[in-house]
Amino acid sequence: MVATTPLGCVGLSVPKRRRNGRGRTIPSWELDDGYGGDETVRLFDGARRALRELALNPRYRGIVLACASSSLEPSYSHACLDKLEVLPDLTLREMFTYNQIGRTGKLSPRKTTHFRELHRESSVPYHNMLFFDDCGYGDHVSDLEEALGVQGVR
Repeated sequence: MVATTPLGCVGLSVPKRRRNGRGRTIPSWELDDGYGGDETVRLFDGARRALRELALNPRYRGIVLACASSSLEPSYSHACLDKLEVLPDLTLREMFTYNQIGRTGKLSPRKTTHFRELHRESSVPYHNMLFFDDCGYGDHVSDLEEALGVQGVR
């Protein structure tokens, strides 16, 4: 399910997983059959307001945005970037220049791995990065500040 308002697409159902006839688990967002779960992923109101200001105010034209997520379902996180809108017809994907999503390969549950990759890709110095954390189970803000000098807000 996709929740839309005059602001555009503001929510996506958290998917249920299914098995196809060959035993492969298929996330419902890949099936595009409209059968999501009971929860909906939405932007926090404050995050939406901040992103709208960044998109609309010419003062912030040079700001580079990135996504750092230790999601267990990276393909769903990418689907959210593709579909969730900050303004009608302006998706998160279009606002973010860089993204590091997941916890495999070079990425781990620690955000330091994500920020090292973002730094490598963007050349933005760590001390010029700002991290907004919505995590309720760990203190990524302190970890990033101590390890890399990235400022954060929780």
